[in-house]
Amino acid sequence: MNNVKTLFAEEEKKSVLLTLTQACNLSCSYCYEKNKSSAVMTYETAIKIIDDELGANDEYKYVSLDLFGGEPLLQFELIKRIVNYIENKVYNKAYVIFIMTNGTLVHGEIKNWLLAHKENVVCGLSLDGTRRMHNINRSNSFDEIDLKFFKDNYPNQDIKMTISVETLPYLYEGIKFCHENGFFVSCNLAYGIDWSAEKNITLLEEQLKLLIDYYINNPGITPASILDSDISLIGYDRENKNRQWCGVGKHTRSYDTDGRCYPCQLFMPLSCGTDKAKKANQIQFIYDDIPLSLLDEKCRECLVREICSSCYGSNYIATGNIYHKDLSLCKLKKIILKATAYLKVMRWQNGQLSLTEDEVVALMRSVKIIQDIDI
Repeated sequence: MNNVKTLFAEEEKKSVLLTLTQACNLSCSYCYEKNKSSAVMTYETAIKIIDDELGANDEYKYVSLDLFGGEPLLQFELIKRIVNYIENKVYNKAYVIFIMTNGTLVHGEIKNWLLAHKENVVCGLSLDGTRRMHNINRSNSFDEIDLKFFKDNYPNQDIKMTISVETLPYLYEGIKFCHENGFFVSCNLAYGIDWSAEKNITLLEEQLKLLIDYYINNPGITPASILDSDISLIGYDRENKNRQWCGVGKHTRSYDTDGRCYPCQLFMPLSCGTDKAKKANQIQFIYDDIPLSLLDEKCRECLVREICSSCYGSNYIATGNIYHKDLSLCKLKKIILKATAYLKVMRWQNGQLSLTEDEVVALMRSVKIIQDIDI
């Protein structure tokens, strides 16, 4: 039962990730997978997981099946066998098969195969901006990627763009480059690296100002995710609770090459190491609002905690506690929120955002709160 075009409510979806290989053909500067190896998933292990998940009698009607790595296309023959098996079997759930790739292997046979399976298989690309930026971060691999292939065949799929300390000075240039090549941009500062240098504050402010001007002058372009937080969520009385940010531990499950299941890929040995991974499945995740008492003290007192996104996996790697963040990113996140607020107000004032009266009230309330935060 296919899949890609069918829409379901969030609570009806689950994400199932299969780590086909722990190896990669690149060595990205910020990669969170610190424990790579030659381990690969067997076909038999993959099929058992797929049958269990797609055939499960559970509350989920839709499955995003992510074929992951490392670089998953290093196991192209395994991917072909898996997809062939799925496409020739009837399941009671809708599904999409998703492959996140660095793009360097998408040529020749692989490209032709992807074209032949577009109905069921979506391919996402990691691209870190311009040639200069991408090559700084991702092993000089820019010229090995066929950008036109991804733009033409996956037009609704965001580019996954990660900013490192070294490419921060070119943030605006990189996002503009992606837009001008026809891509939506999902963009974030890299986790797990040192952002504490004061110069990063000035650089980020400068780059975001340039990016805001670009979006104001090009109202038809959807802003990159870094400037697209829903700031109207700030200021609501949540009864001393904080929101959850993903389905980790419930709607999400990740399988390592040996078939062992973890809350998400960041809790696997590949990412957090053997010792932390062993403890990961003992974590009690809270699926509704999170009591403030579980947050770091600084976060509990923060005026913008409602929209300061939190990755449980990166928290776990950095601090050992899924609710305690790496606070070295704190100042930079506040700068991003201030810039987001300014952009939304400017777009509204210029008639580029259509808001109801209630939405305007929520926006202005949130902007006032954001203006009061200390960097």
